[in-house]
Amino acid sequence: MCGRFTSTASPEELMRLFGVTIVGNLQPRWNLAPSQSALVITKPGLHTEAIEAKWGLPPATSKHSFLINARMETASEKVTFRDAFAHNRCIIPASGWYEWTGPKKPWHIQRRDGETMAMGGLLFDRPQGKFFVVMTSAADGDLQNIHHRAPLVLPKDSWQSWLSGPVQSATNLCQAAPSDWFNWYRVTADVGKVALNHPGLVTPLSPEDIERETHDALYAEKNAHKKTAQKAKIVDDNQGNLFG
Repeated sequence: MCGRFTSTASPEELMRLFGVTIVGNLQPRWNLAPSQSALVITKPGLHTEAIEAKWGLPPATSKHSFLINARMETASEKVTFRDAFAHNRCIIPASGWYEWTGPKKPWHIQRRDGETMAMGGLLFDRPQGKFFVVMTSAADGDLQNIHHRAPLVLPKDSWQSWLSGPVQSATNLCQAAPSDWFNWYRVTADVGKVALNHPGLVTPLSPEDIERETHDALYAEKNAHKKTAQKAKIVDDNQGNLFG
């Protein structure tokens, strides 16, 4: 899946990559989370445009869930996504994405060449505004050690086809990106705090930081077991008093 990503490309880089002009002050985003606004690339006519949209599709009814991802294997068929897949695809420029292998073990995944990646997405027009979801694929190769799903990262020569090509062309592009496109490394657990947005979130943890983190986690686990054992003993003692 994709539940958090970074987007730090400059207006000049976005112009070079996608041929779009950025109006306004574009700030780097180091911790983009669902329900927040992000820059997406779309092509409603002859020209490619960059617009703001919120990440996540609001539920149609109270019985539906808030959707942030669409699986590439089923997006063209599911009622929720099929119209957008056919007529309103978009690209989400990203510098990388975060994935967790444990409650406080986030990783940052980025392209090996350091380039901005183009994540395939679907765009929705609603009375409340514009919303997008990130397409996901099965993770390839060693990326599966981090998570079994990954964003659908499109090769550069397919961007225009994804934005405005026929449905069959888009379907053909629904393929997992090779894991050797990327590298990944552990980062601070502060990534989990949505309010934080600074470059330190993507700074690799040092071996010493990881060792300290492992030690703290083992200490916390040992204390938790100790407290559980103490509570169990209190219960046993009370039971003894009741029937003594």
